[in-house]
Amino acid sequence: IVVDIVLRFMWVLTLVPPQSGASFEFPQYLAAVSMLLELMRRTMWGFFRLENEHRIRTDAKHSFVPLHFDTGHQHKYNQGKEHVGFRVLLEVGLVAIVLIVVSIASVIAAQRATRDYSAGGH
Repeated sequence: IVVDIVLRFMWVLTLVPPQSGASFEFPQYLAAVSMLLELMRRTMWGFFRLENEHRIRTDAKHSFVPLHFDTGHQHKYNQGKEHVGFRVLLEVGLVAIVLIVVSIASVIAAQRATRDYSAGGH
């Protein structure tokens, strides 16, 4: 819960406009880090919610849990689509790399736009 409070406060700091006259200014290079940490915070709470729902549904009062089992039938949608081990790790790594590249590109674009805007005399 302490991590949640710290990360939430860090995200709120990004909402303070630089021209507001605040006694502090959130460094621009931390904006991407703050966004990534906010994404991790929301994911963490998503897992907590999922775990709580699972706990509630598997309680003694709600003993019915749908089971996913092999019926012995061959399904077209299941052929060759099972991802295991290293392949799953590779896919997660690729998605993370794409996310980091897009985040860096957006920060660079925002910095250039800010520099161009301030160089234009505004």
